Amino acid sequence: MDVKTATVTTHGFSMDYFSFGSGSVPFVMLPGIYTKPITTLSLAVAAAYKDFAEHFTVYVFDRRTQLPEGYTIKDTAADTAAVLDELGIKSACVFGVSMGGMTAQVLAVNRPDLVGKLILSSTSSRISPQTAEKLSEFITLAQSGDSDAMSLAFAKAVYTPSFFETYKDAIIMSLGGSTKADIDRFVTLTKAIKNFDIFDELDRIKCPTLVIGAGEDRLLGVQASRDIAEKTGAELFVYEGYGHGAYDEAPDYKDRILEFFTR
Repeated sequence: MDVKTATVTTHGFSMDYFSFGSGSVPFVMLPGIYTKPITTLSLAVAAAYKDFAEHFTVYVFDRRTQLPEGYTIKDTAADTAAVLDELGIKSACVFGVSMGGMTAQVLAVNRPDLVGKLILSSTSSRISPQTAEKLSEFITLAQSGDSDAMSLAFAKAVYTPSFFETYKDAIIMSLGGSTKADIDRFVTLTKAIKNFDIFDELDRIKCPTLVIGAGEDRLLGVQASRDIAEKTGAELFVYEGYGHGAYDEAPDYKDRILEFFTR
């Protein structure tokens, strides 16, 4: 499959992304935070979502290249909207995961013309004290210079113990090799998550929406997904027995996404 990596420059900033597929419907994937540029995963993501390539043109966006101090989730949504405008993408099927789901919520609230259908996966509309404490742990580890310890703590929070132990070597390898700039970027984005709250505006989301939560989500908690679904009137599906990374663990996860977006 042909995977294209590119950079969009608009409104005084640049954003990297990759795309694949030849379908007429735009599918916009907004991933969670990662310790390395999302473009390093382009081939793996394209392989995992190969079944989408015929019906959709899939776009996977990172955040802006240079992050200013005090960057917020609302900034990520404004940047994403500017990039979608630059590329001429409208009424897309938007799939937001974790932090990407937070960005997707703001995008759907502020720019409904860009979001035709919406899936919010393992995400939250506001940050609980427990989640804020966990995020602070990641920030402290990252700022200590022990990127390996931070990556390990992050992976253990995302995946169930059984999945982590089974794929531990591959997970650690994928997270390893981060540069200081990568870690600084991770810290800036993690701080942005800590201050996020859009709950009171969620009733402005009017497009068809599916919320996917995980019963054992130790990072954001399953109640966060239930709160979004109740506030928006969205469909809700909870993967019982799975953690925050259910999008990687549950065998039917991608089938569920494809069914909703092609319904």
